[in-house]
Amino acid sequence: MNLNIKSAYLFLLVSFAALRTNAQVIPIGFLDFDGHARSLQLLNRLDSNISFFVRPSNYGLGFDKSVKMGWKMGEAWTGMDATMPTTTKYYFDDGKGIFMVLPTTLRSKFNSHHPFGWNDEAMKAAKGLQSALSGGFFTQYGPFSIQVQPEYYHGSNPEFEFNSAYGAKTTGAYSNFLPGNSSVLVHAGAMAAGFSTQAIWFGPGQYSSLILSNNATSFPHLSFHTTRPLCTPLGTFEWQLIAGTLDEDSASGGLYENRHLKPAVLKEDSRYYNAVNISFQPRFLKNVFIGAARAFQIYSGDLQSLETDFFNKYLVVLNPGFKKSTLQDEGNRGDQQFSIFTRWLFPKSHAEFYFEYGQNDHKANFRDLAINVQAGAAYLVGFKKVIPLKQSRFIELNGEMIQMAQSPDYLLRNTGNWYEHGQMSQGMTNDRQIIGAGSGFGNNVQSIKVNWVNGIQKIGIIAQRIQHDPIGFRGQSALLLGKSPWNELCYGVNARYAYKNLIASLELQYTSSKNYAWEAGNRKSNLYSLLNLAYIW
Repeated sequence: MNLNIKSAYLFLLVSFAALRTNAQVIPIGFLDFDGHARSLQLLNRLDSNISFFVRPSNYGLGFDKSVKMGWKMGEAWTGMDATMPTTTKYYFDDGKGIFMVLPTTLRSKFNSHHPFGWNDEAMKAAKGLQSALSGGFFTQYGPFSIQVQPEYYHGSNPEFEFNSAYGAKTTGAYSNFLPGNSSVLVHAGAMAAGFSTQAIWFGPGQYSSLILSNNATSFPHLSFHTTRPLCTPLGTFEWQLIAGTLDEDSASGGLYENRHLKPAVLKEDSRYYNAVNISFQPRFLKNVFIGAARAFQIYSGDLQSLETDFFNKYLVVLNPGFKKSTLQDEGNRGDQQFSIFTRWLFPKSHAEFYFEYGQNDHKANFRDLAINVQAGAAYLVGFKKVIPLKQSRFIELNGEMIQMAQSPDYLLRNTGNWYEHGQMSQGMTNDRQIIGAGSGFGNNVQSIKVNWVNGIQKIGIIAQRIQHDPIGFRGQSALLLGKSPWNELCYGVNARYAYKNLIASLELQYTSSKNYAWEAGNRKSNLYSLLNLAYIW
């Protein structure tokens, strides 16, 4: 074998042998276990190679081995705490196959005055009570796994206060039955490929993501991804490459999040969505992660009319960065987003710092990027600090800021707010919901949380400030429309408690709106609650 073949063989050998294959994952946002896992990592109780850039992940929270007794059960999650309820896991065919009943969960969200809250998948931006019930099973035999976890949604969706700038009449109560976090995958070591409807999160954010999050209804997609960090001589890698379909679901009658919850008559055509997320932890920088993500969308009808090869048609995100793709040639309507991010760990201080910078305006070259770096840009910055106490107790300090409104240079080059640029009238949405940061179109948000944690139990306080589209309703027309700045201050508490096999988490926030819906002097208050219940079988 020559050197190149030997290198390729070594790479594949490391790839397939480095990590185990157990592929059942914790869904994004499940009882805030994402945040709990990050704290465990900062306490040196979880694999330091995990970037948290590619989610969902099992975070290495596998199951303890026990004596084989035919169908075996009663294995507890490691890395959490003794208070973590045990789950039942059955083995069959001499341990070659696994079957698990997934947790049964009930989520309920309530708003007293106007829509608030995000990262809730198919729940609408709505007033009133909404609930989601899910459950299912996971099974794996050899390299094949099936996860079936459908969800049922129901909401009252009553009318809320609106004006000419924000909101509209609603269509009333709704019900949806969706495939939820389901998948059919083939595994090879640390990698997997297949079909999925699971919610996806790109980037380092704790509360928001510029490109992909669990804010919108999850969409069907093909995926090729790592299930755990892939160890190589250069360092560790994680990635996810997806190709899926975004839809408008016009029959639902929902309001558009990127239209300030206004209805719109848009092109009724599904959109092909192609995205990739890659992260790398250099071996010589053990506690530093760097990553990049890129996404394209194009109307399905326009995609079918393209006359090009398979790679340029369906894997356009792998084209060079400044190359104008066939999806953006004259006559085709295509949009893209790009972001770079980093996460730095400080193990001795039990802390982390992270940053993400994104562009939704295609740059012609590096010179264009350098001159107009703020045009079409958004960014996210945050930190997490853990203060260990006695035994399994600790204090969490969490902070994050996301900036999605245009910078002041929009007066020279108006590229629209984040999620708006381009010829795609829906923007980066699915079922009329923004697939990235869901706090609101063009909004800036500052969040801080302080939690006291004891094992799986926690209690803490929340404070947030939200600037609603500070550049103004539809940008430069703000002064003409006579709008006043709409800012919200939010204060609340959150808690999580486990009793035997039942886990409950609760978040309560009181929101005070100044100039609600950009209407001068219009002060309103809202009470928001989110209750999660999960029964571990």
